[in-house]
Amino acid sequence: MVRLLRAATVLLMGAAAACGGASDPVTGGGPSAATIVTVQSKVLTPRCALSGCHVGTTAPFGLDMSSASKSVANLIGVASGEKPTVMRVAAGDAASSYLYWKITANPNIGGDPMPLTGGPLSDADVSLVAAWIDGGAK
Repeated sequence: MVRLLRAATVLLMGAAAACGGASDPVTGGGPSAATIVTVQSKVLTPRCALSGCHVGTTAPFGLDMSSASKSVANLIGVASGEKPTVMRVAAGDAASSYLYWKITANPNIGGDPMPLTGGPLSDADVSLVAAWIDGGAK
């Protein structure tokens, strides 16, 4: 009987892990993998913080995303320059965050969807940004 209970426990733990408890295919790790460091290295630096875009003192609307610390300071809890009633990143709520709207071409944005060059972000990159925001933008 004890062996049967152990086998059932192992089977249930494996099933729980397969349902998303152990690994996230979008971020390549568990839920904690969606951090600003990951988002910065996988999305913001290669696609946004480019010369002539969101880098330095000439960045549009002052939105310098050239480092994780600058991205945090300029995104989280900061009103959008195009829609000041909407936060660039509303921690815990991607659907209400202007950054998410811009990268998903939400019809409520002002200006153009982002990024301007290189085509839209991949579904995996959009999911990573959403996971970071929904996870509290940490």
